Amino acid sequence: MLKKLAKPAIALLAITGLLVGLNFTPVLNLRTAGMNEIKGNWVTVYYEKEMSAAQGVLALADPESQRIAGKLGFDNPQNICLYVYDKQKTFQTKKYGLIGPLMQLDWYIGDNRGANVLLTSPAHPGKQHDYESVLHAAPHEIVHAYNSILNPQMPLWLNEGTALYLTNGNPSPNLYKTRPAPTLEEIHSGNPITFSKIGGYDFAPTYIEYLDQMYGWAKVLELCRDQDYIEVLGISEDEVYKQWVDYLKANYSRGTS
Repeated sequence: MLKKLAKPAIALLAITGLLVGLNFTPVLNLRTAGMNEIKGNWVTVYYEKEMSAAQGVLALADPESQRIAGKLGFDNPQNICLYVYDKQKTFQTKKYGLIGPLMQLDWYIGDNRGANVLLTSPAHPGKQHDYESVLHAAPHEIVHAYNSILNPQMPLWLNEGTALYLTNGNPSPNLYKTRPAPTLEEIHSGNPITFSKIGGYDFAPTYIEYLDQMYGWAKVLELCRDQDYIEVLGISEDEVYKQWVDYLKANYSRGTS
């Protein structure tokens, strides 16, 4: 009986492995056929046919990359590459394989893979974005690219927090009045969906803001590198969390809209 069951099981595993392998074939090479290249001083942009949009990305990304590099402690360019795809579908395929477009993530227009930034072309922003919102997603993803060099294992809370704080984070002045702060357990999650549900895109930049104002940016960078709160800040993460919540109460309960 075991022998009879073993053969179908092995066949099923082989088929599953083959399908998984086929799914991820597109991610093996971030370039598409015939991609063009334009180089800046701090980034290189690869693009398909939308040259004007790619030039717009470079015009914003190159000086922003220099600024971000300086904030994150890099004195020299770090081979940051931006791959700009004319179709949102192509971008999603290069990140998650053939299954990417089937996930119906209309909002999803940018990401990184290590020091490589993947971006939908601003010329074709998809249903939930426009030219400017896609364009200004580039600096955010560049922070993630540098963070991957600074600390490949940086927790999601600190990673997204620094990216939002340094680029496009814009917390409401009455944030703390409109929803509860995430718990300490919740901010430890590495799940992007959980991060979004707990209000991470609103709260995480205020955490970095608090750390910067209380301890200074050099300490923020140290914490991003090794997450040793006692060693870097002299107090436990629990105490930092409590102080941050007090900071929210004092600074993000001010408005009514």
